[in-house]
Amino acid sequence: MVVTASIVLAGIMWGVGRAIGYKRVEQFGIEELVQSIINAAIIGSFAAIIELVAAVSSSLTPGICSSGPVIGQLTCTMGSVQAALFMLFQELLRTLTIVGYYQSLSLDFGAFTIAPFVNLASVSNALSLQLLSLNAMMMLVELNRQIAIFVGQNAMALLFPTGLVLRTFFATRKIGGFLIALALGLYVLYPVFILVFPEPSPSIQNSTMVMLRVTNNSYYAAVPVIDLNDNYAIAGKIDLLSGRCDEYIRLNPINTTNTTNMTNMTNTTNTTNITPSACVDFMASQQNLTQNISVDLSGDLTMISQSNNSSLARALLYAVVAPIFSLMITIVFVRELAGLLGSEIGLRTVASI
Repeated sequence: MVVTASIVLAGIMWGVGRAIGYKRVEQFGIEELVQSIINAAIIGSFAAIIELVAAVSSSLTPGICSSGPVIGQLTCTMGSVQAALFMLFQELLRTLTIVGYYQSLSLDFGAFTIAPFVNLASVSNALSLQLLSLNAMMMLVELNRQIAIFVGQNAMALLFPTGLVLRTFFATRKIGGFLIALALGLYVLYPVFILVFPEPSPSIQNSTMVMLRVTNNSYYAAVPVIDLNDNYAIAGKIDLLSGRCDEYIRLNPINTTNTTNMTNMTNTTNTTNITPSACVDFMASQQNLTQNISVDLSGDLTMISQSNNSSLARALLYAVVAPIFSLMITIVFVRELAGLLGSEIGLRTVASI
């Protein structure tokens, strides 16, 4: 209907101009008639154009997360990154709980108090900053995912057809050309130049596994309240984390066939400055006695901090730098294409292209 009205109006302008002998009006009518025919061809092949754009966009990047248009791949990828960040967030909270517990451990001897892990406050502060950064990163990734969902739902279903209709009339041709260029830029170019950046999910999952080795380690678990009646409950935990018991167990591997006599063991090793009886008593209360014990809290926390910094940097690149870079390219593309589509498409335009 819109195209028909445009063709009729162009024909009237051409006829009036020819009748009164006014070349400018006649030329305007001819140009509008040509533009109406071009618009009719574009609108008539609207479904084919959408399928062509979807096919081209899906071939620009491999279907890493999902098949189909590239905007759908971006939506799926952002969703997987968001899920990986959430898992990292959960494990970081659990790690902070463990660090806070050991940071507060102290032995009160009346005249003085010993707090061997009080210096973990600096590690706790660093992990807390990572937690805040991770929370902000999750919001940015979710924002990008919502933008991708909006573009996927409206670029070709709303902006593109609206631009075609507005381009039919000469008064709104520039607006129509801008909407068409905006739809193509957001649907194709914007997601493509984000997906060329490396996905941070593997690095995030690796950091999550690093923390899982700490949070799932039974030797880092808090002492049960009922066991606090034992005078050696806290001291044994400190012995374990200090590495003193680790050295003894390394030289005297514990196995399940010898658990009944562990408390009667004496210091028969050739090492000095090690008191094995307390360590053996503490190890006898643990469940996993079939493996040699290796506990290094400071080393594990260092690895966690380093791994999390790397993952957050990769996530920042993907959630902030990549969208800004892609948006700048998309703006240039939309500006140039809008200028072309907003003008008269004729033989001169084709020749200039």
